[in-house]
Amino acid sequence: MVRGLPGKEARESRLHQAIANDDVEDLHNLIEEEPELLDCVSKHPFPHTPLHLAAATGKTQVAVEIAILKPSFARKLNSKGDSPMHLALQFEHYQTVRALMTRDPKLIRVPGQHGITALHYVATKEGDDEVELLAEFLCACKSSIEDLTSRCETAVHVAINNHNVKAFKVLVGWLKRMNLTEILNWKDQDGNTVLPIAVFEKQAEIISMVIGHVKVYAKNLQGKTAVQMFKENPSGDRNLARRFRHKELLEKLRAFLVSLYFHKEDLDIRPLPRFLSRKLTLFEWLTIWFGLRDESVRDIILLVCTLVTTATYQAALTPPGGYWQDNSSNPPAHSTIVTANSSRIAVEEPHEAGNIILSGSSLYQFTALNSLIFLSSVCAICITAIPLLPRTLPVYLLMLTLGLSFFATATIELPKSADAEAISMTVIYGSLLAVAWFIPLHSWLSYKIYHCGIDGTRRRVGHFPELKNGK
Repeated sequence: MVRGLPGKEARESRLHQAIANDDVEDLHNLIEEEPELLDCVSKHPFPHTPLHLAAATGKTQVAVEIAILKPSFARKLNSKGDSPMHLALQFEHYQTVRALMTRDPKLIRVPGQHGITALHYVATKEGDDEVELLAEFLCACKSSIEDLTSRCETAVHVAINNHNVKAFKVLVGWLKRMNLTEILNWKDQDGNTVLPIAVFEKQAEIISMVIGHVKVYAKNLQGKTAVQMFKENPSGDRNLARRFRHKELLEKLRAFLVSLYFHKEDLDIRPLPRFLSRKLTLFEWLTIWFGLRDESVRDIILLVCTLVTTATYQAALTPPGGYWQDNSSNPPAHSTIVTANSSRIAVEEPHEAGNIILSGSSLYQFTALNSLIFLSSVCAICITAIPLLPRTLPVYLLMLTLGLSFFATATIELPKSADAEAISMTVIYGSLLAVAWFIPLHSWLSYKIYHCGIDGTRRRVGHFPELKNGK
């Protein structure tokens, strides 16, 4: 039997009633009667789907059920550019918002009118409930912080523009804990980072929170830096003025260091094209050639190097043949042949307990080869730690300390008659250790000194050897 229009209208009316009553069972009964019911009411290019209706009225159970049956509805925008998540936020149905977020955290990233996502929306609100939601959004969907509005604004920009200090504190605190403070340097469509906006609005509390994490010399599209704007529109806070002067001195120091590393033409106002056109720096070359951007590769290299370092260090402590366990003052024989007495005890050259038994060229060959392998493994560990600098600085300090301890042990083990050889080995391997420790740090420092002057027009210029997938 062909169903007539009046029957369909009646079922749509019953559907609305089921949503109004938050009745999941009635919803399924209607779908059983008319399997295409949900699709029929959502054929408009910008439909106001049943999920929109349920979210707008705070009917959580039905909303989640429809999201399960029709996941695509959760991402559709109605004629006003609102998704179900946006509507639930606008009408303050936060239980529904949390239910939808739990079902699919990526719904936080759905852009609505003006490119505003759910994260942007709650960043405009100062209420305790909204601030709590903001924190939950960040934890549920880390990559949502990267979303931009149609004006290229991050959630941090949105919070500042709305004078929402509560939300800003949550955002900055989260960025610090996630080591994502570089996002504070992202620019809106006017070329402003969060600092110039805060300076212009005289938001002293916000300025004090970000001044240590934002480039004060980054220019907007009007060619003004935060320092210039601060001087034109000064705050009464003397501490802030002192911190801006401190930042100016640091910038002058950076410019001086850059001039030592690079040619004058590299210091253009817009250096990004020149930076990308340059040959790879030693830092980038080491990172790419060794495949260190891949976390699994780094793990394998570190595992093998750790085993090799441990084995070679242990070999230095327990060399072949071991150590003499007693003192002997027997005079050397007239010949180089070792004789034996009636007690079958060998007659050797004089020695002291604790001296290494291995001697001659065998001792030097063993020490040199073992030291070389140890040094190679230390070098590999230092290179592997490059992409995570400066967080891996403790690794370099530990490797330097371990290397010094190793070569001191190897030197002490050599007999006193080989003092010249011990000094030579100490100088050679100590120098190589210093080079292995210094080159990665030097290449990273030279890269960072130049890279910190790069100034993109809109979004940030990423730390290329350390690009991460958003999650």
